Amino acid sequence: MQNIERLYAREWLFPVMFVAFAVILEMVNFLTLGIGVFPTYFLFDLSVIAIFLGILFLIPTGSKGWICLASFFLLIQVAMNIVNDTIYNVFGDVFSLSMLNLGHEGFNAFRFEFLDLGIIFLNIAIFVGFIVMACYLRKNLDKTQVLSKKGRVAVILTMFLSFQLLGTSLFASTANVVSATPDDAEQATITSDEELWDNMFLKTESIKRFGTYGFYIKNLSNYIFADGKMSAETREKIENYLASGQSSLATTNDMTGAGEGDNLIIIMLESFDSFAIDPIYTPYLYSIKNGTGLATYYDNFYARNKTNISEEISLLGHIPNDKLLSGYNSSVGLTTPYSLPNLFKQNAGEDSAVNYFHGYTKKFYDREHVNISLGFENVLALEDCTLENKTKEFNDWILDSEFIDNMMDKFIPENKRFFSFYTTITTHGAYDYNNKRLSENLAIVDEKFELYEEYIDGTGEYTIPKNKGDVEKLKHFKAACMDTDKMVQSIFERLEELNILDKTTVVMYADHNCYYSNLCYKVKNVPKDEYENTEIYHLPMIIYNDKLGGGVNHTFCNTYDIYPTICDLLNIEYNTALTQGYSLFSSDIEKSVFVSSLSGMYTNNLFTNNIDDVTILDDTLTADDVKEFQTNIVAYYKKQECIELIYRYNYFKVAAHG
Repeated sequence: MQNIERLYAREWLFPVMFVAFAVILEMVNFLTLGIGVFPTYFLFDLSVIAIFLGILFLIPTGSKGWICLASFFLLIQVAMNIVNDTIYNVFGDVFSLSMLNLGHEGFNAFRFEFLDLGIIFLNIAIFVGFIVMACYLRKNLDKTQVLSKKGRVAVILTMFLSFQLLGTSLFASTANVVSATPDDAEQATITSDEELWDNMFLKTESIKRFGTYGFYIKNLSNYIFADGKMSAETREKIENYLASGQSSLATTNDMTGAGEGDNLIIIMLESFDSFAIDPIYTPYLYSIKNGTGLATYYDNFYARNKTNISEEISLLGHIPNDKLLSGYNSSVGLTTPYSLPNLFKQNAGEDSAVNYFHGYTKKFYDREHVNISLGFENVLALEDCTLENKTKEFNDWILDSEFIDNMMDKFIPENKRFFSFYTTITTHGAYDYNNKRLSENLAIVDEKFELYEEYIDGTGEYTIPKNKGDVEKLKHFKAACMDTDKMVQSIFERLEELNILDKTTVVMYADHNCYYSNLCYKVKNVPKDEYENTEIYHLPMIIYNDKLGGGVNHTFCNTYDIYPTICDLLNIEYNTALTQGYSLFSSDIEKSVFVSSLSGMYTNNLFTNNIDDVTILDDTLTADDVKEFQTNIVAYYKKQECIELIYRYNYFKVAAHG
């Protein structure tokens, strides 16, 4: 009798232990991300755990095989906890399957400094604790079989089928229970549980509500089964949506067409934070920033996206959230007649040059395919320049000034209208590598650092890090910024030399802050976990057009506003249904709000992660200001629903073929 009791104890104690450790790991994930303790719909977690238990019953309970398989299930959870903690610490984001398209890029950009060793140790300790306890119980609980072989098989099949049925039915019933927010809330269709479950627009908020297992099961389902044949109903929905969009030419303003017939240069400045520009090391850009240069500096520009996303937003006026452009390009294709390169070519005619340039390899972010699909005639990168001593080694970046000088004839071609887009690389980071290419600049940085410290003290806007190692990283960043300054000056001098400066519009903007080594947080004196402090995302943006003049513009704007602003200046018609931003010269710019593909929605003085809970950063704002902010975010997501469908089914290719 005692043996039978111990055997029964073995049959229930191991499964209970597995469930307990799975729940503990989920609690650790939630506490790490700061989103509570348990998800709102905890049954999603329990349902998947039940399915795992059913699989485990196929193996003798407590055997080596059982322990190995149970450990494997928990190891997946441990890995996700660590990955999510790491991504959240760096970007304020969580992992989604669309990121798998960036495996190579993520591996190259990864630094061990991104890891939180305490969180890693805690997760591994819990995982090891499970293995130790399982091994202990296996050794000390009776293994005597009291059932016949047929009886044992019957029990195994019964338990397997029962838990599979329990898990799948529990998951399905919980999904059906997910209810919508009451209709009297204006943002109900965006923040309701039902809408989040369908679209997962707010990833961290989705995990908070549906749990790790619920989120990733649905994320996997959306990723695998979203693309397919477009139904007649979906096609009609997209067509009605596009028809509802207004032609940009219907809402003209004083600056509409100011650059009509211009050449166009866009320079996306990699990791070029607001403190990148100063009078000591970057005098040319500083003359623009303080209003004495020939271009306009927009001192209320904000952005927070990965490099490829920031790049694509300025070229499309939006970005799909369900999957990366590279993913759509390989799954259903990428047809973008609305992209800025394609619109420019239509406007300029066949005798024009529309090219993309980058100082690193064209394979990075799959630009060699994606950017061609966006309408560029050529993607010209590191492989195409004739510089000596060029390398593909990550962090051993070539100098942007040397790359542009080497490619200048293609970047600014003579005797034809052109659109050239350049994404810089020298300022990328990390900043603790000794890049010998910057040795001359570093010497100047060292020589003038006391003057720079005096300048920083005088402005009171930023701080010099106290740690010596951080100071050296700041110096490396400033040396890279010096190269950017030199590159920008050489471009403007080339335009003047060819007598086409007054026929060229130049736009420069940063993609994101300089997060490597947490440099931006230390210089801006903002705690890294203070995501609601929008100063973290305050970056440079510059527009040159001879009709604009110079000066400083204080209008809040962000990456989404670049596309409509350029089209407005160059008098290029676009459909407002396909843009998430507004022209800087239109009164609609007051509706501008930034929605990051990482996480967070904000202006310069309002921030939210979930639309409902808003952090107010300016005491003069009223409840009406907050309401308008929420309304503008809702408008973004209402547009986004149809934009996602356009990419999911490659609508414009389907439409072109009838």
